[in-house]
Amino acid sequence: MEYWNQVAMMRCLWNLSMKMDSLWVKWVHAYYVKNATVWTTNVPAIASWILKDILVRREDVNQHLQIWNDMLSKGKFSMKKLYDHLLQAEDNVNWSHLIQHNVARPRAIVCLWLVCHNRLATKARLKWLGLMQEDCCSLCNDHIEDINHLFINCRITKHIWNEVLNWLEVNHKSTQWQEELNWIIQHTKGKGLCASILKIAIAETVYGIWMYRNERIFGSYTNEDTTKVVHNIIDAIVYRGWLKDKYRRKIALLMM
Repeated sequence: MEYWNQVAMMRCLWNLSMKMDSLWVKWVHAYYVKNATVWTTNVPAIASWILKDILVRREDVNQHLQIWNDMLSKGKFSMKKLYDHLLQAEDNVNWSHLIQHNVARPRAIVCLWLVCHNRLATKARLKWLGLMQEDCCSLCNDHIEDINHLFINCRITKHIWNEVLNWLEVNHKSTQWQEELNWIIQHTKGKGLCASILKIAIAETVYGIWMYRNERIFGSYTNEDTTKVVHNIIDAIVYRGWLKDKYRRKIALLMM
């Protein structure tokens, strides 16, 4: 969200610098920029916080001159291109490609992002934060509910993973979360159909397990039958994958 806000502000700065045909642009030039340029004018003390933030983005342009000049040469501002550039420039994790260009549901991608950062509100984390006393797994009641147990070692979630991977025709047995994450990273690199669909499946399965866990705690889902959970995950993979034409043939083969 921080990067997207930065891109949006730089888009406004682009409009000002290019003197786009807009009443707002003309107003800013008439009342604030006047005889100077967007790049040399001082930030007016009486300006709104939005205009101040936009003009501060001139420093961001200096840090990313290459892509800015590239867009200038083409005469078109690309929010997507600049956003991708900012992500790549700031990337310091090896699992970022699991999040980027993943067509899974946004809520599933956010859930996966939290898991990768070890920030999901499992009982173990809530106990560590002093927000609860009990940390037993909400599904099997056998072990401490941390990310490693909930998504990998729990006997119930193991069954869910096995069913989804069997549907994907992927022969793999889960171990520990960090080893699992390394395996996921290795097998989702590139732009191949299998890697792209596996990325969707990972995000949707993690989210499906988390929602199943929440239903067992707060909802009316009291039994251990995961058939419905697996079907919902597969339905989500099919639906999200079907939105991309290039994925449809592979999805259709999996459904046969």
